[in-house]
Amino acid sequence: MHWYFVGMALCAGCAWGMKRSGFRKNVYEAALVLAGGFLLAAALWQMDESGRMQERVTRNLPGQGQEEKDYLVDAEGVLEQYPVKVPVEEKQLTKKQRKECFRKAKQELDQAILGENVSLDNVQSSLHLPDTLQEGAVSAEYSFSDYEVFDAEGALSGSLTEPVLVEVAAELTCQGETSLYSFFVRAVPREKSEQEQFAGQLGQLLEMENQKKDKGYLELPTELEGIKVIWREQTENRSWIGLLLGAAGAAGVILAEKERKKREELERQQQMMLDYPEIVSKLSLLLGAGMNITCAWEKIASSYQKRKKLQEVQERWAYEEMLAALHEIQEGVGELQAFGNFGERCRLAPYRKLSSLIVQNIRKGANGMQRLLDEEEREAFEERKARARKAGEEAGTKLLLPMGMMLAVVLAILVVPAGLTLNL
Repeated sequence: MHWYFVGMALCAGCAWGMKRSGFRKNVYEAALVLAGGFLLAAALWQMDESGRMQERVTRNLPGQGQEEKDYLVDAEGVLEQYPVKVPVEEKQLTKKQRKECFRKAKQELDQAILGENVSLDNVQSSLHLPDTLQEGAVSAEYSFSDYEVFDAEGALSGSLTEPVLVEVAAELTCQGETSLYSFFVRAVPREKSEQEQFAGQLGQLLEMENQKKDKGYLELPTELEGIKVIWREQTENRSWIGLLLGAAGAAGVILAEKERKKREELERQQQMMLDYPEIVSKLSLLLGAGMNITCAWEKIASSYQKRKKLQEVQERWAYEEMLAALHEIQEGVGELQAFGNFGERCRLAPYRKLSSLIVQNIRKGANGMQRLLDEEEREAFEERKARARKAGEEAGTKLLLPMGMMLAVVLAILVVPAGLTLNL
C-alpha cells in the first residue's frame, strides 16, 4: 500500500513544482487529478485488505437460501492463497421463532389473499395466493373445498349465481416445519354492469328461441324492453387490405412516374449524344465556309426548324436546345450568356465542352476554332463508334436467355422421343 502513498506524494510534489515553475494550468490540474487517483486507490486497497482476513461469515436470513462464497486460504507452511468454496447455510430459527413466524405469516396472508376484494365476507373477484410470506421465510400451498367456485389459481368462476361459502386451506412451511391454516371466504356473484345485464337478457331470449328446433332458422330478437336491437355478423375486418393496396398503388404510381422520368431522361441523353457528332460536323463545315459561329448556329437551328414544320424530322432534343439559345440571342440576351445557358441545359459533358469552346471563340477571336472543332468532330465520331459497339455487345448478352430456352426446347425434342423408344 505504501507505493500508492509514494505515488501520491510524487504527483502532489510535481504539481506543486509545476505551479511554482509556471507550467500551464491544464498540466498542473492533471497532476493533481493523478494524485487524487493514487489517494483513492490507497483507500480502496485498504478497504479490500480489511475485508480479506475474516474469522466468521454472516448467514443469510431465513428464506434467502444457501450461499456459496470464495476464499483464499493461507496456512503456515502448508497452504498459500489456496482457493476454497465455503457453503453457508441460511440462519435456522428456533422452535419459538418459527411459531412466531407462522403467526405473522397468517396475519400477512389474511390481508394479501384479498386481492381487489374488500373483505373475505364479500369476495366478488379472484383471490391473490402468494407463494411465499414473511420475506420468503414461509412458503405456502393452497386448496379449496369447492373448485367449481375457485380454480387452483384462486380465480373466481363467472357462472356464480348466488353466494357460496368456501373453505380455503393454506399449508405453511418454514424450515421443514408445517402448519395448516384454514379459513372461510364468502363468494358472491359479481355485480353486473348495465351492458352485461342487457346482454344476459338477450342470451335468455336466444336460448328460448333456440328451443324451437322445428324451424329452419333462428329468429334474432329485434327489440328488448323498448330498445331496438340490430344484429350484424362478426366477420374479419378486411379494410386494412384496401388501405394496404391503396398505399402500395400510390407508391407504385410514384415509383412509376420516377421511372418514367428516368427513362425519358436516359432516352434524351442517348439521342443528344447521337446527334452531337453531326452538330459539330455542321458547325465545322460552316465555319470552314467563312461563316462566324453565330451565323453558323442560326443556319443549323433554322434549317432544323423548317424541316420540323414540314414533318421531315421528329423532335430532336439537341436541336431544340440550339433553337432555345438562338431565341435568347434574338431576344437580347448576350451571346456569351446564351451559349453558356445552352451547355447547362444540355447537362452533358460534350455539350458543355462545345459551349466552352464557343464562349472562348467569342471572347478571344476565331483563331484556332476550326482546328478545335475538327478535333472535337473526330473524337465525337470515335465515341459514337464505341457506343455502337457497346450497344451491340449488350444486345448479344440479352439474347443469351432466349437462346438458352430455345436450346432446352430443342434438347427436349431430341431426347424425349429417344427415351420413349428405349422404354418400349
